[in-house]
Amino acid sequence: MKVVIIEDEFFSAEKLSLQLHQIDASIEVVAILPSVESGLKWFRTNPEPDLIFSDIQLEDKESFELFRQLPIESPIIYTTAYSQYAIQAFKQNSIDYLLKPIDVDELRAALKKYENQTYRLLKKGLRFSMEKPKEDFKERFLVKKGNSLAVIRTADIAYFKSEQKLSFLLTFDNHKYIIESTLDQITEQVDPKRFNRISRSRLISLDCIRKIHPHFNGRLKLELQPPEEEEVFVSRERVQIFKDWLNS
Repeated sequence: MKVVIIEDEFFSAEKLSLQLHQIDASIEVVAILPSVESGLKWFRTNPEPDLIFSDIQLEDKESFELFRQLPIESPIIYTTAYSQYAIQAFKQNSIDYLLKPIDVDELRAALKKYENQTYRLLKKGLRFSMEKPKEDFKERFLVKKGNSLAVIRTADIAYFKSEQKLSFLLTFDNHKYIIESTLDQITEQVDPKRFNRISRSRLISLDCIRKIHPHFNGRLKLELQPPEEEEVFVSRERVQIFKDWLNS
């Protein structure tokens, strides 16, 4: 396995390299990159590695900037001393988020997660190639707009919700529309990688999540964009599914 480490602290990078070699002697660290600038230069002239370990706060910018500028498809395991970046990290190709100092058992578990995900993707790819093309999901919804109708792109939808036996969608620019479909129907029509049913009354997009807070009785409290007047929760029975979705 070929690995790239994006880390501006020399001793942290060396320690991670040693831990990886202790877990699996076949792992080869092909580059240690201390900045976004060095990362851009390296990835533009070298083949992508099997896996990337990336700190977030580098010597010039946050590593997210590197992945915004280049379409890097390698999975990423983030290694950082800060927990507040977790949501943004999981919106990248992240398969795990390790807090420093890195525990070797957590590192081993993250590598196992990578191996399991790679196996699933390979298996899925073989299945799709032998069976049928990937399923198409709805790209737009027809909504009521006053006395007329309008078309809203799915990419512009922050979340869906039901109130008083009616279904609504809310766009990122904070417009609210009535739609005729039920939440059960919509859940089957949208891409499950982008939307998650957090409760019986709400289906949200990944990009509308701003903050996640642990809450009483095992639930999670969410801050969304656009914001809601009432508090928004992930129901207790859906919390693990929601976490797995973020980490998929």
